[in-house]
Amino acid sequence: MLQFKNSSTSERIIVTLTELVTANSPIYSFAFTHVVTKDVVTFAKTTDDDFSNYPERYNEFEINPSVIFAGYQVGEWHYIITEQQTGIVLEYGKLYLDRGTDFSFKKYDNATTFKTYNG
Repeated sequence: MLQFKNSSTSERIIVTLTELVTANSPIYSFAFTHVVTKDVVTFAKTTDDDFSNYPERYNEFEINPSVIFAGYQVGEWHYIITEQQTGIVLEYGKLYLDRGTDFSFKKYDNATTFKTYNG
């Protein structure tokens, strides 16, 4: 499962795509679908965008969640990565998009009073 903060400007996606690729210079199509709202976010990456030192074993891409997911809900997303030329599904999974700021609780210290009746 991938996990990003929606305010982060640089995140790395590490996936295994090369083992199922059929094209010589594939273009990877990423599609993220929000579980509740069904909003879809798509983008594409090429082999030139791969930061992996061992692309036969894994692929590593850098994205900017604060731009890609701008205006979208935080929460659970499903993703699917396909080879754009052939439409072959290379990988799928889940992403949890977390809010950029931590939630803080506010505590109230009001005195509790009550009345009792003896009756």
